Amino acid sequence: MVLRHRGGWDGAFLSRSPWLWPLRPAAVALTGLDDWPTRAELDAIHAGRAQARGVAALHFAEAVRKRDRHDGAHVRLEGHYDIRIAQHAEVPTRERNWHDLLNALCFVTFPLAKQALHRRQSAAVLRRVDPSTTRWPSSRTPEQDALTLFDECGVAVAVEGAVHRSLAAASEAQRPALLLHAVEGKCARVVPFGHALFEHLLEGLRCPGGSTRVVRVDSVAAVDEELAAGVDRELAAQLGDVAAFLSPREGAQPRVYSLVRS
Repeated sequence: MVLRHRGGWDGAFLSRSPWLWPLRPAAVALTGLDDWPTRAELDAIHAGRAQARGVAALHFAEAVRKRDRHDGAHVRLEGHYDIRIAQHAEVPTRERNWHDLLNALCFVTFPLAKQALHRRQSAAVLRRVDPSTTRWPSSRTPEQDALTLFDECGVAVAVEGAVHRSLAAASEAQRPALLLHAVEGKCARVVPFGHALFEHLLEGLRCPGGSTRVVRVDSVAAVDEELAAGVDRELAAQLGDVAAFLSPREGAQPRVYSLVRS
C-alpha cells in the first residue's frame, strides 16, 4: 500500500517526530532547502558519510522502470533493484518522493548495514535467476521477506554488555519482557532503521508491522550520531551472517516495537 502524504517538500520535516532523530545528522544539510533535494545532492551527502565509515560511495540513480527488468525474452539482471545496488553501486531513487528520500537518508545514516542488507538481497535473487531466466519469480523466499521487512520497518535495540549477557542467558519466552524492562529502565535504546517506518513517523501514522534486532554497543548513553554508527556496524555484522534473517518470525518483538510505532 502506497502511503499518501499530506503535502510536498517540508524543510522542517525532522521536527515532525522525535523518532526521526537517527536521520538528523544526514538530513541537517537539507533543512535549509526551499525544494526537494536532487539525486546529485544526495550523492554528495552520502559520499562524506561513506568515507568516514570506510565504505564505497553510492550513486542515487534514476528509478527502475518496468521495461528495465526484462528484454522481451529474458530477465535483465542489471534492472533489478538489489542487484543494481550490490553490483553497480547505484540506488534507484525517485526524486520528489518521501519514501525514496527517507531510504536515501537511511543509506547515509546506516551505510554499512544498508549495503550489507542489499548484498544479501542480491545474492538471494541470484540464487533464483540467471541471464537465461525468462521470468522473475512471483514471490519472495522467507529470507527475502525477513530482509525486506527489516529494511522497510526494522528497529534496532541497542544494549550494553550486561544486558546483552542477560538476554543471551534468558529463555526465548523471557527475552521480550527483559528487553522491554531494559528499554524502560534506560539500559537499552530503541533505534529506528526502516525507511517505511520513518515515512509513517513523518506522517504521525502507526506503522503496520516490523522487525526488531538486538545489537550490542559500548554505551547506550553515547551521543546520537555515535550510537547510530555503533548500531550500523553491529547490524552490518548480523546481516553478513548467512544463518540470520532467514525468516520474518526471527525479529518479532511486538512490545518493544510498539514503543516506536504507536
